Amino acid sequence: MKKTLLFSLFLFGGFCSVSAQSKLDLMSRARLRTERLIQSGTIKDSTAVRKLRAMEAQNGVPENCTLGFVRLETGASTDELVAEGATVLSRRNDIAIVQMATADVERLSQLKSVRTMQLNRPVSHKMDKAREASDVTSIHSGLDLPQAYTGRGVIAGIVDGGMDPNHINFKNDDGTSRVKYLGHLRLNNSQTQMLETRYTDETVGGFTTDDNTTFHGAHTMGIMAGSYRGDVTAATHNGSSVTIDKMSCPYYGVATEADIAASCGTLMDAFIAYGIDDILDYAYRNNQRAVINLSLGSNVGPHDGSDIMHQYIDAAVKQDNAIFCVSAGNEGDIPIALNGTFSPERTEIKTFIRPYVYSNVRYGNLAVYSNDATEFEIQAVIYNQSRGRISFRMPVSRSTDGVAQYWVSSADFQQDSSDQIAANLATAFDGYVGIGSMFDENTGRYYAMIDYYTVDSEKNADGNYILGFVVTGKDGQRIDCFCDGAFTAFDNYGYSDWDNGMFDGSISDMACGKNILVVGSYNTRDEYASLDGGIYSYQGMFSPGRISDFTSYGTLLDGRCLPHVCAPGATIVSSSNSYYVENAENGVGNSMLQARTNAGGRTDYWQQMIGTSMATPYVTGSIALWLEADPELTIDDVKDIVAVTAVKDNDVATSGTPVQWGAGKFDAYAGLKEVIRRKQQSAAISAPSADSRLMVKAKGGRLFEVFLGGAKTMDVTLYTLSGGIAMRNTAAGDEFTLDASGLGKGVYVMSVNGRHTRRIVIQ
Repeated sequence: MKKTLLFSLFLFGGFCSVSAQSKLDLMSRARLRTERLIQSGTIKDSTAVRKLRAMEAQNGVPENCTLGFVRLETGASTDELVAEGATVLSRRNDIAIVQMATADVERLSQLKSVRTMQLNRPVSHKMDKAREASDVTSIHSGLDLPQAYTGRGVIAGIVDGGMDPNHINFKNDDGTSRVKYLGHLRLNNSQTQMLETRYTDETVGGFTTDDNTTFHGAHTMGIMAGSYRGDVTAATHNGSSVTIDKMSCPYYGVATEADIAASCGTLMDAFIAYGIDDILDYAYRNNQRAVINLSLGSNVGPHDGSDIMHQYIDAAVKQDNAIFCVSAGNEGDIPIALNGTFSPERTEIKTFIRPYVYSNVRYGNLAVYSNDATEFEIQAVIYNQSRGRISFRMPVSRSTDGVAQYWVSSADFQQDSSDQIAANLATAFDGYVGIGSMFDENTGRYYAMIDYYTVDSEKNADGNYILGFVVTGKDGQRIDCFCDGAFTAFDNYGYSDWDNGMFDGSISDMACGKNILVVGSYNTRDEYASLDGGIYSYQGMFSPGRISDFTSYGTLLDGRCLPHVCAPGATIVSSSNSYYVENAENGVGNSMLQARTNAGGRTDYWQQMIGTSMATPYVTGSIALWLEADPELTIDDVKDIVAVTAVKDNDVATSGTPVQWGAGKFDAYAGLKEVIRRKQQSAAISAPSADSRLMVKAKGGRLFEVFLGGAKTMDVTLYTLSGGIAMRNTAAGDEFTLDASGLGKGVYVMSVNGRHTRRIVIQ
């Protein structure tokens, strides 16, 4: 019987709401509106509408079918939903994942058995140098360790897009697949139903890719668990020269012997949740621990860990002891957040919505939250820069109970009779602006949404008119604003009496859960060589060791600071999607590739990429190594070990901010030692054999780091091979550095506390 977890999610910002008038939340209604606008055959094919169609295609708007999350009334069954034409994909307690026709959404949301409904939403994709950064290489080789840790017996799970599971990076030496499970979940070509195809290691050879327009999934999975070390043709450089030659592949990943379980296809939250459930189901059936990588995210939401996606993850953690690693996001250098507290001196919070993808197009959603259930007033405004004043206001003074008010520039954008055609809006823009507000049951907070799509009109060719919003509330009330960050950000346009956007708060909403590990990025490489013989550089943007400027971060309402830690994310070379590389429309040439190999009738590729998406699977793979050492680790254990073993060096002190860095630089090797130490100290876990506790690591020169997990004191003696005592030291604790510089070259036997031995070589 399939073991189904609590599913709960949100659409376009993660809001769940309850009101007498609306069971469908504000963001879901906004999505429905846009879908209808795209699908309508009656609207004029204006330039504005063509741009809207193009951007909706970028964001993955479904046409005739969508998925949603239904919270059922207490004691209700899903029978009524099924009888009315919906397909129930999964249910846990009172939460169900439901597939339905777009046209049926509002009707189904009003059924007696439905308490609330939230629609699907799109999310965005949010190793040689990297392995060296925290000594994964030594862990793999087993150098002076009790064994080589490679993730054997652990499930390294991932949900992503642009997969290439038959890449040689995911095969064993005998050619069999390390991908034990792959789920391909997507809408069919006509967008009328969800298709589910599942593969095992024996059948995955029949799969190609879910998306040949990206290589993101192949890249992240390669960082997490890629294992190919055979010959490749690769480009390397020293100084100004480039060598292209055959060599052993330097770009393998971290958990090289973990079992891989993956889900791919349509990257919308319900599909992601369903894929996670499949991965955990596979782990459950095979009695294996799972660590799951989510290099995905979205920015609009409460950012307090209370929404339904986090409830789902909490249930997965509790039920399966699963560990989730989530990307912090890549908007750390974009001002997409704003917060403030009202006082007698500050009676308004106000900012402008600046486009940063298309210079004259503003498109997306933003959410504004109170710190509690206290209502506030909000209005969208058009500001006339030449006259220095607001020229048009679109206000909402009280709760709209989840039904937004829309102002439109023309009938092209009108969806129902309540939409107001506004001449003042048309003077500045073609498009629409919608505002709604309501109480959010999950967070216990009052919130508002602004839904906007505006293209500068001909009368606004010089950009004189700009879009903004103004919030007023009660003394002492805190307001948090979050822009989705897809096409727009917050900006004061240089007006000192308006608020500028903030970087602190750019953290992905998906990363705000309380039972996950959140990973940011630091740099390990700024330049790289490519197969065209060129050396390419980011011109100092990613100085090795420093924080990555793009890595998102945030100080949350409850005082938590995220991310927890940073790992190598710029610039990382990993496996690519061959179908992406060989798709001529993508224009991939040798200048974009760092290595390739031909085997088994196909060519496989490796290429560089940057992002917290790359840093996160590095940590995910490392945790798989830790789980091999101690399968009983919990997410709380992992978070604590990460915190106490992270490196706080000069780069951490002098680049970025303390919030952006979290605990500092992730250290896989130090973390593994801490795992072993705690395992030895735990009375609940039987002690291993004596020798398995001792680790000896050569530190260069004639220095050796000696570690005996759980020891209170250490008596270290070096013997010559003839049995004579060459050196003896004692130390308190379970770790110290042995200096053997006074000894001659040769092979010695190290004995610790008279019971643990290792052979070492002094050169």
